[in-house]
Amino acid sequence: MNLLLLHGFTSHPLLTLGPLPQVLREAGFAVSQPALPGHGTRPENLLKVRWQDWLLAAREAYAALPEPRGVVGLSMGALLAAHLAAERPTRALVALAPALALKSPLAPLAPLLAWLIPRFPGPDSIRDPELKKANPNYPYFPTRSVLELLALMRRTPEVLPKVQAPALVVEAGQDRVVQGVRRYYELLGSPRKDYRVFPESGHDLLLDRDRETVARVVRDWLIAISTHLQ
Repeated sequence: MNLLLLHGFTSHPLLTLGPLPQVLREAGFAVSQPALPGHGTRPENLLKVRWQDWLLAAREAYAALPEPRGVVGLSMGALLAAHLAAERPTRALVALAPALALKSPLAPLAPLLAWLIPRFPGPDSIRDPELKKANPNYPYFPTRSVLELLALMRRTPEVLPKVQAPALVVEAGQDRVVQGVRRYYELLGSPRKDYRVFPESGHDLLLDRDRETVARVVRDWLIAISTHLQ
């Protein structure tokens, strides 16, 4: 199976998924890791990007993959992954800590804050204090750019019931960044869907203390799906 791996908002396009890409390659999967617009450069470049740009980039990267294909997304990437799985033939969908809503009590004030506060520090996404020191993601983001993420969040629930691909949804038990992971799972139209929780992990599951275990769980689930579909 050919897999598209989609990172999250402010995430490093190559490093945020930790050991997962290599674990998947070693299992025989072909892996593509595109950088979504505004990422992998400097935080200010997010100001030039709209949520439709992220979706278009994901669509183009997915269309370039030969079939059979599947999609794995982290956080914002899991929202984009749902749109792809709803639109196109998809063998498997893996959603890691899907960002269906923000946990911050300031989220409803985002339109106002976007004009008052030019930038915010990056989210508290890794619980392990030592691993947090090596966080590869943007250290801050322009406040106005989060309005695009919120727009994508609002448009995702309507596509989830259209997804028919087998799906694995993974929740981070110590997630301080997003909420709505269970709702994402419940809205999925997939006849087969599985749910896993890693109680000790922060939002960036593949950079936190259970990263190796998370990677193996995703790999084993994808192998099982691939074997079943043969």
